[in-house]
Amino acid sequence: MKRAGIILSLSILMFLMSFSVCFAAGLQLLDSYPRNGSDDSTLENVVVKLYFNEDVSAEEVQAANKGAFKFTDEEGNELPLRILYPKNKDEIWVLVNQRLESDSQYKLEISSDLRVPNGDTLGEDQTVEFKTRNTSTDTTVNMALMGIMMVGMIIFTSISTKRALKKEEAKKTEEQKINPYKVAKETGKPVETIVAKTEKQKQKAKARAERRNRKLASQDGKSEEEKNDNGNKRVKGPRPISAAGSTYVTGRKAKAEKERELAAAKAAAKAAAGTTRPKGTKGKNRNKKAKKRK
Repeated sequence: MKRAGIILSLSILMFLMSFSVCFAAGLQLLDSYPRNGSDDSTLENVVVKLYFNEDVSAEEVQAANKGAFKFTDEEGNELPLRILYPKNKDEIWVLVNQRLESDSQYKLEISSDLRVPNGDTLGEDQTVEFKTRNTSTDTTVNMALMGIMMVGMIIFTSISTKRALKKEEAKKTEEQKINPYKVAKETGKPVETIVAKTEKQKQKAKARAERRNRKLASQDGKSEEEKNDNGNKRVKGPRPISAAGSTYVTGRKAKAEKERELAAAKAAAKAAAGTTRPKGTKGKNRNKKAKKRK
C-alpha cells in the first residue's frame, strides 16, 4: 500500500512538472523563410515569413509589436519595413519596402519584447540572416544555357537536313539502278515493256514535280497580289472631275469659259450685224452701182 502511494505521488509530480515546463516554454520562433543562412534570396519584393508557436496576429498586440523588427544591410543601414499579418494567425510577414542589392548580406532582428495576448514574450532576441542572389552569375548561366540551346538547335537542324538529303540521294540511286534486263528476267516481261514502263514513271514524276512547282508559283503570285492590294481602286486613265457629276470649276477653267462665252457673243453680234441693215441702205447701194456703170 505504501509502495502504491509512492508510485502515485511520483506520477502526479512528473505530470505537474511536465505541464509547468510546457507552460514555461512561452512564445517561440519555429522557422522562417528565407531560412537563416540561405544565399538565394530575390532582390525585389522581399518578404521574410516568420512562423511562431502561438497566435501573434491579435489586434491588441499589433501596435506594440510594430517596433520589434529591424532589418539592416551589411553596413548596418536600416531599411524600411512593413509588417503584415496573413490568414494564419501564427505567422508574421515582414515586407522590405526597398530593392536589395545583388550578392549582399542582410539581417532581420526580432526583439525579445515581441508579445502575444496572454502576456508571453519571445524571451530573447532572434535574428534571421540571409544573402541575396548574384544576378551577374544568373545572367551568365542563362546566356550559357541559351547558347547551348542554340547550338543544339543548329546541330539538330543540320542532322535532319543531312538525313533528308541522304534519303533523296538513296531514292535517286535506286531509281538509277533499275536494270531493265534484270527486271525482265525476274518478271518474265519483255525488255521493251520494262523500259516503256520506267520511262512512263519518270514522265509522271516529272509532270507531278512541274505541277507542284506551278502551284507553288501561282500561290506565291496570289500572295504577292494580296499583299499589294491595299483597297485602292484601279481606273483605265485620268478623267475630269466633271465626269463624276461635280460642278466645281477651277480658276483657269472659269477664265477659259468666260473667254469662250465672250468670243461666242462677239461672233453672234457680228452675225446679227451682217443680216440686219438699216433703212435706206438699199437705195444708196443702187445709186453707187449706177454710178459705177456710168
